[in-house]
Amino acid sequence: MTVFRNSKQVRVKRPESINGMDVDEFIRRNANPLWLHQNEMWEHLDNDDKE
Repeated sequence: MTVFRNSKQVRVKRPESINGMDVDEFIRRNANPLWLHQNEMWEHLDNDDKE
């Protein structure tokens, strides 16, 4: 994002977001177990055995 400070144009870093959500939160809500496993994100997998 670019803003003006003291009559100069300055870039300001903003945290990455998807639809206003943090990227990690978006992944936790929307990723399926297969995608999480393929991308080695095992800490986000549920360990609940619902069988």
